[in-house]
Amino acid sequence: MENNIDELSSHLSTLTTNSNEISKLDHRLPLSTSLLPSMSSCPMAADNYNHLLIYHHQKLILFQLPTFEILFSISILPFTECQISDICFYTISNCFLLSSANTIYSFSSNKSIDTFHQCSNTIWSITYTSTFMFICYLFGSSIEQWNFHSNDRILMNTWLKEQLLERFDMGINCIRAVDQSIGMTIKERNFSWRIDIFDIITMNRLRRGQTIQQENGLSNWIGNLFPFDQYRWLFADGDEGLFLIDQTDEKHYKENNIMKLACNICLIRDINNGQYSSIVVQSYEALQLYNI
Repeated sequence: MENNIDELSSHLSTLTTNSNEISKLDHRLPLSTSLLPSMSSCPMAADNYNHLLIYHHQKLILFQLPTFEILFSISILPFTECQISDICFYTISNCFLLSSANTIYSFSSNKSIDTFHQCSNTIWSITYTSTFMFICYLFGSSIEQWNFHSNDRILMNTWLKEQLLERFDMGINCIRAVDQSIGMTIKERNFSWRIDIFDIITMNRLRRGQTIQQENGLSNWIGNLFPFDQYRWLFADGDEGLFLIDQTDEKHYKENNIMKLACNICLIRDINNGQYSSIVVQSYEALQLYNI
């Protein structure tokens, strides 16, 4: 569910956007809407050409943005009977990568689905930089760092849950990389979330996030992440809403709720200037596109 993070972040470094400049999306009309019933944190990602791919009820649907015109829909059942757990766009091969059970598949514009990489365990979330692919297994039981640029595909490092999480943390739901950082949505023992940022080489914790409280006794397990840059992260928390987490000031992290309901998010860049210009927000019943 992501763009080429390294490439996009280089464009974002020139932006002056801060958390106060993103007004609440609930107060604005979306540019366009696509109704898709019965969604709950469906994996999705955008490429560099204003296409959005989403996994929805055993099908992959490719939309053209900003209109949400459906370009095609294809069943995954001939290839896998398991759910798709995550999607990212892999610019090195100009294709989408889909994780399902213990396999990563490639999916190209000609609608072909091919086995890309076999893994050792059930895949929970995937992300990559210009150098490494990161694979998170079984709600954070371990994270692997791979070099996929070589023909041999070298496993560089493995970090176990105990090396990444605090004693009473429950697990990791979503990982996303940007520049030299990797962000993780961490489920705490009281069912609240926390966004921690790690170094992609050493996996040392760079910043420990503040607890994002679950109100009204809710204990949802959505917890999806998308980076603006290495200090600002969008966090979709289902019924709790969409947050912009700003960790620029190490002494005072900011947490702005910009939408009441969001199950997943994807930032879209302008194909002319390479800057983020809009956001797709997924709710339980629709996809909506907003300017930012």
